[in-house]
Amino acid sequence: MSEAADPGPMGRDVARQPEVLRALAARAEAFIAAGQSVLRPGPGGRLIVCGCGDGVFAGAAAAGWAATLGLDWRAAGALEMVLGAEGLREADRVIAVSMSGNVDRTVEAARAVEARGVPILALVNGEGGRLGAIAAARVSLDLPDVAPFLCGTSSYTATLAALMLLACGAAGSDTRPDLGAVAAAQEAALDAAAAVLPAIGLPAGVRVLSAGAELGTAQYGAAKLVELTHIPAWHGELEEFAHSQYWAMPAGDLVVVVASDPVLAGYADESCHALEGLGVQTLAVDTAAAPVTRATHRITLPAIGPALAPLATALPLQLLAASLARRGGLDPDTRAHLKQDAVRFRVSRQLTRRSLLGTGQ
Repeated sequence: MSEAADPGPMGRDVARQPEVLRALAARAEAFIAAGQSVLRPGPGGRLIVCGCGDGVFAGAAAAGWAATLGLDWRAAGALEMVLGAEGLREADRVIAVSMSGNVDRTVEAARAVEARGVPILALVNGEGGRLGAIAAARVSLDLPDVAPFLCGTSSYTATLAALMLLACGAAGSDTRPDLGAVAAAQEAALDAAAAVLPAIGLPAGVRVLSAGAELGTAQYGAAKLVELTHIPAWHGELEEFAHSQYWAMPAGDLVVVVASDPVLAGYADESCHALEGLGVQTLAVDTAAAPVTRATHRITLPAIGPALAPLATALPLQLLAASLARRGGLDPDTRAHLKQDAVRFRVSRQLTRRSLLGTGQ
């Protein structure tokens, strides 16, 4: 990856993802064993991943891999789980994701699941906080922070890899994700993104589009743009974009398409060609096996199966968000613009993590 002499904390966190993935591969059997002991659904049972933000995005992005194992896999926001806990079945199993274990809504969801008597496993980073005390079992990424209050990058892909390993155990499958090959694809993604991003003009807004499991990647990418920049950003399903966001989209927006499946890439290619007629700048995060040739810009990864591709396609979106933040005069290493808006920051905690009010976290 081409980096400046000191890429800063976020740059280091992004760059270490191949190393993090290889370290998780070395611990794979522990995650698989936890999945096997806690998460094997009963007959007709579902495996539900619940969390907030990056946790639920990772749950959605892992769906393609879970489908290859034959699991009925669902991703649900924590509030959705609170509201829908009465509909849980005895055969269901739940993974609750929170790095700190103290995100209020996820803790509420776990309590609602526990009240239904459904086994729940906490995927955390560390001791697990309040969530770890509720769940039947806890597994930790054991991922040290590079710096406080960073935008989630390595923690996101590590969460996604951990979910894939837990799915192997839950399915009782001998199939394993080739995390070593994915780590190499991540390295290639970082290099490809560094070469392409300087050519992208500063947009008025960004629309991140995909479908299938990569819709989780699109949700994640839009969230990173919101966290790091002052540029309005949205995610959407590739087809539904034409029936909704498109009609209010300024031509100065950047449309990003994420396509690792050849069929999806074909539709994305048609969309990029159509948007060219409106003068819209497009960026494709594609693969050698699923090319989007008519995008204005392309960040092309090596050929990688669509089920595992979300582990690599997220990385260019991380670098895009950091690049646009710096070009807009913001610091992705501190996200100071979030805390400096004291009123908005306080309201954000009232909306989500009420227990963090006044802590500055």
